[in-house]
Amino acid sequence: MSTSDEDYLKPGGSALASDLAYVRSLAEEGRDAPLVGGVYYVIWGGLMAAASLCAYLILTGVAPIRGVPVIAPWIVAGLIGWCACLLMRRITGPKPGALTMGNRTAQAVWFSVGIFVTAFWVGLMIVHDDFTQYGVPRYFLFSLMFPISFGVYGVAFYATATAARLSWLKGFALLSWGFSVAALFLMTSNYQFLLGAAGCFLCAGLPGLLLMRQEPKDIV
Repeated sequence: MSTSDEDYLKPGGSALASDLAYVRSLAEEGRDAPLVGGVYYVIWGGLMAAASLCAYLILTGVAPIRGVPVIAPWIVAGLIGWCACLLMRRITGPKPGALTMGNRTAQAVWFSVGIFVTAFWVGLMIVHDDFTQYGVPRYFLFSLMFPISFGVYGVAFYATATAARLSWLKGFALLSWGFSVAALFLMTSNYQFLLGAAGCFLCAGLPGLLLMRQEPKDIV
């Protein structure tokens, strides 16, 4: 065994200490790695805001989309959103820090939010007119979408902020809950769609843009 090997194996050896310091620095960098999913927030925030605005224009009879089924923009936005997210996985997956606990937690929690919101909307498509005998208008249950969606947005933001050590995201959790409560007061009004459009941009699109500015640019 050479002298350099003996120095490496000693508890206080400079080589071993250097390697341990390097491993520790990697762990620290991984723990504080930025989130790399900002583009998903922008995609869904933009699409849902546009769909909500289109729904408002349809319901208020504004040309040139007068007569278009109010459900159409939501179907289009949903299909584009899921397809775009599947394509973007090839881009965000190899980014530095994508496999850290913060990024994995954010990906899991927001994916589950997307599944729940989509499933709830499909469920409403099936049961929305099953309660007319109790005096509930046929499409009234759809007005629950914004209060519930913004509510789960807030939960997802809070979990993401904790896992990724980004305390400023908790502000968007509070903002989402604020939009959730506000949407309850507009459940019988077309203005709920304007509120929803603003909320989708401010509670999804805006934080997505902020996250994208902090993302690493290099692909590994």
